[in-house]
Parts: sequence; C-alpha cells; structure tokens
Amino acid sequence: MKFNIKKSFLLPFLILPLIFFSSCDQKKTKISSKQALQRIIDGNKRYVNNKSLHPNRNEERRKEISSKQSPYAVIVGCADSRVAPEIIFDEGLGDLFVVRVAGNIVGPIELESIEYSAIYLNSIIILVLGHENCGAVNAVIQDTTTDIQEIAKLIKPAVQEAKESQTNNLLEASIKNNALNMKSFLEQSPNIKQLIQDKKIEVHAAYYNLKTGLIELLE
Repeated sequence: MKFNIKKSFLLPFLILPLIFFSSCDQKKTKISSKQALQRIIDGNKRYVNNKSLHPNRNEERRKEISSKQSPYAVIVGCADSRVAPEIIFDEGLGDLFVVRVAGNIVGPIELESIEYSAIYLNSIIILVLGHENCGAVNAVIQDTTTDIQEIAKLIKPAVQEAKESQTNNLLEASIKNNALNMKSFLEQSPNIKQLIQDKKIEVHAAYYNLKTGLIELLE
C-alpha cells in the first residue's frame, strides 16, 4: 500500500520532465524566417558545388507526410523547365510549397495558393524567384505577347521601370524588377501583410542564373 502511494506521488514528477523535454524538442524543430532563408541559400550552394544531399526523397519521407504537410517555404517561380526549386535548393518532398507560372507573376489565383500555404500550412518564408533569360519577360520587351496577354499585363510595369532607368541590360533589369514587384504585391496583400506584422513570415525576391546555378537575393 505504501508503495502505491509513493508511486502515485512520484508520477507527476516523472511525467513533467518528459513533457518538458518533449516541448523543447518541438521548439528545436521550428526555425525562424532568417534561418529558413539561410537554408535556401545553403541548399543552393550545395547544388552549385555538386554536393547536393537529395534529402527527404525516400519511402520513409513519403509515409511521414502522407497525412499532413508543413512546407517551411513558399517558392513563387517561373514555369521554365530549367528552374526546378526542389533541385536548385536541394530540398525534398514536403519541404517547399511551389507555385509556378510563366514569368513568376502573382495574380488572384496564384495569390490564393500562396496564402493557403502561409496561413494554413504555416510556411515562414516566401521567395519570388525570377531567372536569367526569362521568355515571358523577354516577350513583353519584344512586344510579342499575343499568346500571354494576361501574364504580360503584370510584367509590363517592370519592363517600363527598366526602360526608364536606361539600364545597359534591359532584360536582366526587367526580370529583377518583376520579381521585386511581385514581392511588393504580396507584401500588400492584407493576409500576408498581417502575417508580416506578426513576424510570422518574410517575403523575399531573388534572381537565378541559369549558367552558374546561383541565386542572387534582390533586397
């Protein structure tokens, strides 16, 4: 009888440390927006240096995320076949929530997808990724946008800004302006703006070099 009393008395003291350390482990798994951005940069460096780890691409990972996903980053990229986020950032299944469309533009439909990941999947960073020699941006410069009129409408302001700056490389400047414009658009979205104010998410823009494989942050 005495043993039972002691056991019941000690039980809370045995359980509380387990709860505490379990809570600590959960906190350790969370990363900040700055750490998330660094993770993207580090993954890109591994890819460029032919040291990719190819993480989270096995049967165990498939089963782990089969019922729930929690991508740490949203990548808004171009549909261009040469710019595959999971490859150039050396990530795997469930790591990135990828929204891809020609010219990496953000309209109402793309915005809803991005906000879904930011609000409901708790992604902590959004990266708008422009890339070298973007065909959609070049089409706007060359005024050959018959087949991409809706996309062109969103890219034109970036091209106009580049022309006004009298840059030596109109295409590259336009691509970078476009990525930055999409970043600004996202930051003005009421839902994302609130998440930024609450320090739950950051929005960044970058430029991907097709030849070197490197990304350049545009802030």
